[in-house]
Amino acid sequence: MPDGVVTPRRVDAAVAAGLFAWGAPDVPWWWKPASHVPATPVVLGYLGLELAASVPFLWRRRAPVPVLLIAGGVLAVRTALHQHAIAAFAAVLVAAYGVGAYGAQTRRHARWLGWLSLIVGAVIGVTVNLHRLAGVPFALLGAAFLVGDAATARRAEATLAVEAAHLTERTRIARELHDVLVHQLSAITVQAGAARLTGSAPAEVFGTVERLAREALGELNHLLGTLRRDDETGTPRRPVPSLAEIGALIATARDAGVPADLEVTGRVRELSPGLQLSAYRIVQESLTNVARHAPGAATRVTLRYLDDRLAVEIANGPPGRGRRSGRSVTDGRGLLGMRERAESLGGDLRASASDRGFRVTAALPYDVWKSGS
Repeated sequence: MPDGVVTPRRVDAAVAAGLFAWGAPDVPWWWKPASHVPATPVVLGYLGLELAASVPFLWRRRAPVPVLLIAGGVLAVRTALHQHAIAAFAAVLVAAYGVGAYGAQTRRHARWLGWLSLIVGAVIGVTVNLHRLAGVPFALLGAAFLVGDAATARRAEATLAVEAAHLTERTRIARELHDVLVHQLSAITVQAGAARLTGSAPAEVFGTVERLAREALGELNHLLGTLRRDDETGTPRRPVPSLAEIGALIATARDAGVPADLEVTGRVRELSPGLQLSAYRIVQESLTNVARHAPGAATRVTLRYLDDRLAVEIANGPPGRGRRSGRSVTDGRGLLGMRERAESLGGDLRASASDRGFRVTAALPYDVWKSGS
């Protein structure tokens, strides 16, 4: 790892060290004035509480909920003993952020706890005239939960944007591959046709055809090698996705903050790999656009197995409450790529926007050759 790179492990270590340093002055160390020197068990008890409120944060990403429970327990003990509890409450706030930011299974609960804490803080501030500041801790706790949840949503959105950028780049490479092969194969066709018309096959023609074919194969191998690399480390490429993985794609979208549902109608039938890949990519790109331009919007993905075609529909409502929609999805190249995928199979794709949200519908014929005749 290069020097100076800040890793999550280093960040967690810094958080744990910072929390311990903040709470260390609360420990009645032996070297304090003689009149305040407590018994050794008391000092060790204080020290144990400070370690419990800091060391577990080394694992705050892997076990955010246990870390929050430990921090809350330390706060409860210090409050019950009428001790200085600001450092312990700071640990609870950091742990609450971790539940929202790193708890994939508990993120939704963190969101509700955040709003509930804010409501409790507001109620206390409005109703308790003599102690309005008593609601501040609840407000801070709620803010910690919600900021963590927002950080998760931002990371997921950035991940989807990167994946969309990779998909766009690979589409560009595929177009280049198409242009190269069309040029080379057209030249081969001309040479072969000339040989057929002349009724002879001179060695020069065979040599030209061989050379052009070798160049085309070389370009094909080079560009396919680029398409097959997932990253610069040479990681083996993943298997081509199919419609069987739509469920996992929907689950990933939910984790990214898109409340998506899947509906399948009609008699499920065996489809060609190309058709399954195109349908999968259309759904994937549509969900990416929802996460980017209408975050939090309720989305329904529908696959209809009709007699002669697969109908795909992705419909989303307006952005979630408190979130603003970005530019229209029709501004980017994602819709163009989806339409090209549909048309390459002899189908079509349409997109429409309204006050109620956005809708993408695609019709993908089962028999490409019949639909293209």
